[in-house]
Amino acid sequence: MEQTEHLVSVAEAIDRAVRLQRVGHLDAAEALYQRVLEADPGNPDALHFLGVLSHQRGRSTEAADLIRQALERVPDYPDALSNLGNVLRSQGALAEAEACYRRAIAIRPDHAPALLMLGAVLDAQGRSGEAADHYVRAVDGGSCEPDLLRLVAATLRAEGRLDEAAALYRRWLSVRPNDPYALHLLAACTGREVPERAHDSYVENLFDCFAETFDEKLAQLEYRAPALAAAAVARVVGPPRADLVVLDAGCGTGLCGQYLRPRARELVGVDLSAQMLAHAEARGIYDRLVRHELTAYLEGCTESLDLIVSADTLVYFGSLDAVLTAAARALRPGGHLVFTVERIDPDATPPGYRLNVSGRYSHSPSYVETAVRAAGLTPLSVDEVVLRKEGGEDVAGLLVVAQRQSSSAA
Repeated sequence: MEQTEHLVSVAEAIDRAVRLQRVGHLDAAEALYQRVLEADPGNPDALHFLGVLSHQRGRSTEAADLIRQALERVPDYPDALSNLGNVLRSQGALAEAEACYRRAIAIRPDHAPALLMLGAVLDAQGRSGEAADHYVRAVDGGSCEPDLLRLVAATLRAEGRLDEAAALYRRWLSVRPNDPYALHLLAACTGREVPERAHDSYVENLFDCFAETFDEKLAQLEYRAPALAAAAVARVVGPPRADLVVLDAGCGTGLCGQYLRPRARELVGVDLSAQMLAHAEARGIYDRLVRHELTAYLEGCTESLDLIVSADTLVYFGSLDAVLTAAARALRPGGHLVFTVERIDPDATPPGYRLNVSGRYSHSPSYVETAVRAAGLTPLSVDEVVLRKEGGEDVAGLLVVAQRQSSSAA
């Protein structure tokens, strides 16, 4: 009886320690685990959870040792195996981590954490097809957690498994009806109910999440749009004289603005993402940064602009009519608009643009030229360019230079 009461008290202590650990009271949780181990030195749960706590505190070598001790006592302990895999993954030991996750899954085939982390390890090794299989198994239990569905669906889209990705976006929408992110990417997967442009919330969410690694990732993709736009500006504007009122339309982290600063008497950046604007501000090159949707900003613009440059922002617009019309009205007579979009074949079916699986739109050259003219601008050039690499392949784009005609030419 005393032994039973002792075991119950140990179980209660571990349960309390776990609850403390989950809410961040690590000192109190660690003290409880240590007390349990003083009373029961080989307790596998205490060893396991204390190992997880040690990993939380950055003591990964100690964490791995403690979890291994737990596994010596209970070899078929899937949670401990999965968490040992997490520790090893953090140390860069991907092969050992993979082995831990596979053992956990062999014991419990529906162990979602191990399935997810095995997928992440496979993804890191370039085995994205296998990763997708494990991600799908992880969500087959019915989880509708948006962050999880977002990860799995993105992998499926990249693998071209669009029906499966669409099913996950529908599951997402069953919990969060009308969620702009899920709706946009469901349309991208199915080609149905395609919006004329991406919803503001979709763009804001996407780039807030992307902001921290934006510059680094684009460098890896050999991103060329800002440099191409800058070269086009140089051709039509001439040498920099710091005398222009310039709008960096969709400025992001300021990759384009650094080219525009030498030409600007006033340089304004506008973007929807607060996180991207914070990085742009850190560059110290803008006179003003404004968080606003681009078309609405241009429609309300009270100062005539000499130059508007938009590098890879209009890829989130299908129809260009409204934004180009607003840009034309914001330009002074003789002012220039320079922008890039992704390109589709000239014989693309109407209306001349397409929502791609990536969530971005691409446009045909003929559509772009027609939209530019309809906005009251004169297209000076519509050149085919390579914007960046994606999946090792060139991404075809269009570099467009247009001008608002001066009053005398009207």
